[in-house]
Amino acid sequence: MREAVSGQLKIVGVRQNWLEEKAMGYKKYIGKAVDIGLDLIYPRNIHCILCGDGIEKTEKYSMCTPCRDRVKFITFHFCEKCGKPLEPLYLPQKCPDCMIVSHHFTRGFSCVEYDDTVKKLIYPLKYHQKRYLAHPIGQMMTDRLRKTDLGEIHMIVPVPLHRKKERERGFNQSEIIGKYVADALGIPMEKKNILRIKETETQNQLNREERRENLRDAFQVVDYKKFAGKKILIIDDIYTTGSTMDACCKEIRKAEPEEIYFITFATGKNL
Repeated sequence: MREAVSGQLKIVGVRQNWLEEKAMGYKKYIGKAVDIGLDLIYPRNIHCILCGDGIEKTEKYSMCTPCRDRVKFITFHFCEKCGKPLEPLYLPQKCPDCMIVSHHFTRGFSCVEYDDTVKKLIYPLKYHQKRYLAHPIGQMMTDRLRKTDLGEIHMIVPVPLHRKKERERGFNQSEIIGKYVADALGIPMEKKNILRIKETETQNQLNREERRENLRDAFQVVDYKKFAGKKILIIDDIYTTGSTMDACCKEIRKAEPEEIYFITFATGKNL
């Protein structure tokens, strides 16, 4: 009797996994259709993505000049390890965090400083289905990467979401940003070889130590051989304490890649 019940539970589990895989597959095609629809509803370079005013097609990043001038692009005097902006008179080349914390990545970069203006780009994308914002965000990240000297990158890896969260949201914002960057730079994107296997709490209310504990063993590489000896570029939307990035890179390090770099859209001095 016990064996029969166990067998039935296994069948139910297999069927549930099959249904989840099918649902994710359908969402992939639905997502493509949504992107096409968004291009029709929100044509690029018609309205400013921040204030909504009409703009010329030549305006960069789909932003009017006044709004673009409010965005604090990180172009110089930033941490040589994680990419956070440094105070003007700050002499060390590393931020206070990177001077005391040993990170699992080689080096990181970010495009802009996180503030209320940049929040208007990140939050609507992540929490209000404004997928069209991934395109200008991806453009900014691509331009930032073109100003770095990383050499040949073998693959781009978006930070994964737990499958439950991705199902609820309908997409992984890091993946759709990463796809634009990968296409623009002609670099393959590997999105299936690392999974987020632990359903974690929301990070924004946790302190540094709580975040690290929350993300312990949260990621799992599927096939370590795919990452072995590779120069990997990880993509995410925002870098705060580095807990998510470190947890992800720690797992990838087990594969013995050549280097692990990352780029995020936003970061800040005091995040």
